[in-house]
Amino acid sequence: MARNNKKKEPLGETSSSQEGTMTPYTGGAGLESLGPEDFIIPRLTLVQPTSQIDGVAAGKFYMNLTGEEFDEVHMVFLKASKGRVCFDEDTNERKPICGSSDGIKPSPRYNPPQAPTCRECGRSRWNGNEPSDCNDTFNLLGVIVDGQFPFWWSVKSTAIAPTKRFLSAIALRSRKGKSLFDAQVTMKSQLVTLPGKKYYVPVYSLTWLQDAAEYRALYEQYAREEIEKTFMAEEAAQDNGEDPAGFNWQTDEQAS
Repeated sequence: MARNNKKKEPLGETSSSQEGTMTPYTGGAGLESLGPEDFIIPRLTLVQPTSQIDGVAAGKFYMNLTGEEFDEVHMVFLKASKGRVCFDEDTNERKPICGSSDGIKPSPRYNPPQAPTCRECGRSRWNGNEPSDCNDTFNLLGVIVDGQFPFWWSVKSTAIAPTKRFLSAIALRSRKGKSLFDAQVTMKSQLVTLPGKKYYVPVYSLTWLQDAAEYRALYEQYAREEIEKTFMAEEAAQDNGEDPAGFNWQTDEQAS
């Protein structure tokens, strides 16, 4: 896996007793008294041209809790879930005003939520040709092939379409007994240039594994993990609703 050798300082560094500071390995000398519930799985983001993550170049992949950056990522995805996120377009708020990790009920992180359920929420419906304020997200739990390091890959907006195509390619093989973790994926970034706009999207290429037994075991180990735990750890690192490093939660970018 190609990567920049320069390491970044972890975002939101806290004392060792707080969430968000431990790597999500289950086991290891010195960690015997801790269980999976005590570890936080980091989140991978794609750095955009407007990002300012301490010198990380646009088009790189950035692991938010470890500070690592990658030109490309070799991974196996274990599971995927669909959620929703809502921003108030009438304000300059950087944080979502509501969201859901399952697309059914709002997350308890939002109090009060916009509605008791996503289906009942007026912000989740289109108004004629006007899109809804609340948009789909996909949250994929994967492991880096080199070291089997787990991470979350959360996509929305322009990353939705290529992610749907990738997931569809997997689903089309399900009748032949293929699962998500049967494919090793190489993810790179591609620059899209439009009038007055430049941004990067993920590009997925997959290779079917001959033997995915080790990843089936990892799927069974991590199957109950939810991205809410990671989101809560990220928010706990914030000061008065804004990350100390100025992270923009709406765009997954560093604020300019």
